[in-house]
Amino acid sequence: MSTPRPADTSEPTQAGIPAGTDDPRGSVDRAVAQLAALLGGDSGALTVTEVDPACGTVRLALSLDDVDCADCVLPPDRLYDVVRSQLDAAVPGLRAVTLEDPRLSAPTTNTPTTSSPATGGTITVLDPTCGAAPGDPDPGPDLGPLAGRRIGFRIDVLWPAWDQTVDEWTTTLERAGATVTSWRRAQGLKGAAGASTQAEYDAFVGGVDAVVSGLANCGSCTSWSVRDGLSGLEKGLPTVVAVTERFVGLAGVLAADNGRPGLRLIALRAALNTLSEDEVRAAAREAFPRLLAGLGAVTEGVGV
Repeated sequence: MSTPRPADTSEPTQAGIPAGTDDPRGSVDRAVAQLAALLGGDSGALTVTEVDPACGTVRLALSLDDVDCADCVLPPDRLYDVVRSQLDAAVPGLRAVTLEDPRLSAPTTNTPTTSSPATGGTITVLDPTCGAAPGDPDPGPDLGPLAGRRIGFRIDVLWPAWDQTVDEWTTTLERAGATVTSWRRAQGLKGAAGASTQAEYDAFVGGVDAVVSGLANCGSCTSWSVRDGLSGLEKGLPTVVAVTERFVGLAGVLAADNGRPGLRLIALRAALNTLSEDEVRAAAREAFPRLLAGLGAVTEGVGV
């Protein structure tokens, strides 16, 4: 005769936010508030529209009604990555994060039950692991002596102050015996134009000994500056991303989300692009020792 099994009084195992989690909605609201601060003032408004603890799902909506420059907001795929990683860290047990984004003209989803409002698209990001690998904390190699090395500056079409900063740094680097070259990114290109531009950048990175990428001074340009910096780091080059102070946190999150939390950042003044050219150049000279430290560069007698 078999012995009767005791009744199972434990709760059934299912996907969802653990029952012991205090105030799941409050945890999500706090995480979204922190996201708003991380993304900066041009990020649009993120609103929590639904939290289902039993299913482990969260739905958010992005509004761009009060944004002066929609192109400055993180691109949709990058925004989803940041939202997902921050919510995963703040709320254990999330199974799906859905974000309604008015920039999407048609629904984009990987579950058949997700719908989209007529004004925009929706993407749902599933995370079956309920966690993320910590990534590679290695910041990359140090450059060593500057003399004879080729320094590559990735610049952009957006921020004149970054051109002035690079010009100021170029003078000092060349005085130390380095060769300086630059490449200008027109971000957001797609299709054949995007592929051709990326091939140009890859060739540029292949011809330098170190990469300095910038300027991270809005959501979108932070994303692209980090992305281009990571290209150098993945090729084993000393790499630094230049970022204004208010976007340092976002740059760090983007690097970590791409598996390289050790990416080196150099912080520049938040109001850099509102300064006069003389003030920008003075700020560049003040920041030059931090650039050298970020690159792991060694130099003597260059007036720093």
